[in-house]
Order: sequence, then structure tokens, then C-alpha cells
Amino acid sequence: MLRSVVTVAKVTLVFLNIWVLAVVLVVSLGHWRVFESEAPDVSYDNSHLIVMRELKDTDKRMVSTLEKRNFQSFCILIFSKTIQQAPQEVKNPTQQPIVAATTKSPPAAAASHGLTAADGRVANLKQWCKQQHPHKVPYEKVPSSKLTSILVDEKHKLLFCQIPGVALNDWRKIVLILSGVVNASSTGAISGGDVFGKYAKNTKRLSDFDEKKRVEFLKNFYKVVFVRDPLERLVNAYRTKLLAKSSKYFHKAFGSQMIKKYRKNAKDKEIKDGSDVRFPEFVKYIIDNEHDGVTSLNEHWEQYYKQCHPCLVDYDFVGTYEDVERDTDQVLAKVNGKKLFKPPYVWDTKPLPQKDLLKVFGEVSAQELNNLYKVYAADYTLFGYECPEFMHTLLKKGNIVHDY
Repeated sequence: MLRSVVTVAKVTLVFLNIWVLAVVLVVSLGHWRVFESEAPDVSYDNSHLIVMRELKDTDKRMVSTLEKRNFQSFCILIFSKTIQQAPQEVKNPTQQPIVAATTKSPPAAAASHGLTAADGRVANLKQWCKQQHPHKVPYEKVPSSKLTSILVDEKHKLLFCQIPGVALNDWRKIVLILSGVVNASSTGAISGGDVFGKYAKNTKRLSDFDEKKRVEFLKNFYKVVFVRDPLERLVNAYRTKLLAKSSKYFHKAFGSQMIKKYRKNAKDKEIKDGSDVRFPEFVKYIIDNEHDGVTSLNEHWEQYYKQCHPCLVDYDFVGTYEDVERDTDQVLAKVNGKKLFKPPYVWDTKPLPQKDLLKVFGEVSAQELNNLYKVYAADYTLFGYECPEFMHTLLKKGNIVHDY
């Protein structure tokens, strides 16, 4: 009888020890929320975890609530983690967005978590800036030269960073209407020529204000920036500024020197006109200009981070050209400006087809294409864009290992 009691006690003790061990492991790994957090519910995918591990990031993160697992699932998870010696390889890990979801436009937090796509892009941007610039520069120390691209609407407390090639004409019209300079309900009522001619002097830039005002606006105004896929924007700039017959200034200022420097046996007339720059010549010019670092790239093909300085300015909203109408509507709603407009807000909303991009970039050697991507890699990472599919296709075809 005594022996049976001892046996039962031993068996009970063994199961009790197993139960205690399981509880300790579950709590330590975060599968049982002992303390509830009020942090926003943001989901991250595996690429985020791998990127953060490689960067040795120790900052506090917003983490998603993990569902409770049953004991069997938990044991399988622990076993798989124990035998796994290295993280699963991720294609171009440094280019994976921090916030989960994969779409044609920049990824963002899942809608099921109550966050908009713009919220996800802002979170992505802030996380990368935190990693690269842990010591934030106070607004009082930001020089006015870094704020020349930011337009100001004092009436609606809006700051908008303008980037050429990203619905800029329409957004300058929006700012003119919001600020009361133009009495119109449609951006289509204002001509493109008037935006940069008749009303140019009415457009206020943040750099025009004194330091006290700049700091006040940066702290209290709603700060907005719109972006698009960087390499797609590059093709748009090439077509509208270097190929268009009306772009005489760009032909003289840039086209002539590109042809003279990169075209073998260029004719005098070709150099003088500067109107038929070939895309590979344009790409070589950008790569060499960026490598030399003597002069800045023209704003129509300069990187976003060099124009809007997203790690100096804490943007509240990051919109995209891919969803420009929807994102513009959200901004106007936020600043109580929707009642002033009749949609559409933006008239040119068609991104270039992938087949067109594949054809244009197919004219560039694989090695130079890889170097070109590196010029814009920071923009891809900061604003959550994936490396384009046509890039992978062309580099693979050219036997170039994409290493950045």
C-alpha cells in the first residue's frame, strides 16, 4: 500500500514539474501575456525579425499580440527552434520592409489591426531612422537649407514636402486652394503654367520662415510626404525632361553634357541639341555623379531622403503615387480641407507598366543596373518599397548577384 502511494506521488511530481517548466517557457517566450501592454497592435513578418536581428537592434518594439498555443503546438515550436541553427535565408533581407504585407504599393500593417497603409509606412520610416540615427537632431538644430522642399499652409497647419515626379503639380494646386490663394474647388481649374508662374510667389516654403516659426510649425503642423517607386520615377523623369521636345532647359543643362561624355563619336549637332539622350547614358551620368559627390543630382532624379530629410523631419503621413487619390483624400480629411474640393484631386495617376520598365532598363548593362539600384536603395528601404521584379529578372539574366 505504501509503495503504491509513493509511486503515485512520484508520478504526480513528474507531471507537476513538466507543467511548471511549460509555464516558465511559455511566459518567457511571450506566448502568455502575463502583463497586458497598451502598445499599438502592429504585426511584423519574418523578414522584420531577421532584419532586426542582423542590425542587432535593441530598441523597444511594438509587437503584436500572439495567440495562446496549446501545449502540443508549443512543444513542436520549441523543438523546431532548437534544431534550427540559422535563420531562413531571405531574398535581399536589407530591402525587406519592416512592416508586414506585400502589395504593389509599399507594404503596411495589416488592416485587421486597425492601421492604415500610411500608418505602416510611417512606422517603417521611423524604425529605420531610429536605427540609423539613434540621436535625434532637435528641430532647433535643423538648418533651413534642409527645409527648402517643404511647402507651408498656415491656415490648415499643413507641411507638404514636394518631390518632382510624384503628383507635384496637383499637390501644389491643392496647397494653393487650401491656403486661399486660389478660389477654386478643382485642381483642374488651375493650369500647370500658373502653378510655377503666376502663383509661384504665393507658395510659402518652410525655409522662408525664421527659426522660431520653423520649429513651431515642425512641432505642431501635420507633416506630409508623397513618394513613388524610385526607379519608375526615374523613367518618368527621363521621358518628361530629357526626351520631351519642350524641355529645352534640360536639353541644354544636362542632355548636352551627357551625350558629350558618354556617347562615342558623338556628332556636334547631337551635343549641341542635347535632345536625344539615351537611357543608358542617363544612368551612367547618375551613377558617376553620385560616385563623385561633387554636385547634387537634379531634384527630378535626386533621392527622396536628400530632398525631404525624413530622419530630420518626423512625418505624420507618407502617401504614395500608387494610391495617390485615396491617400490625398485621407490627408485632406485630416486637415479639414475636403469640403474645399471636388475629386479627383490628382489627374495623372497611372504608374508605368512593368513591361515598359523591363524594356527601358533592359537597355542598361546588369552591372550598371545593380549600381543604379544602390543609388536609390536608401529610398527603397526608408519608404518600404520592395526591389522591383524587373530588377531581379534583369540581374539574373546578366548573371549578377544582387548583393544590396
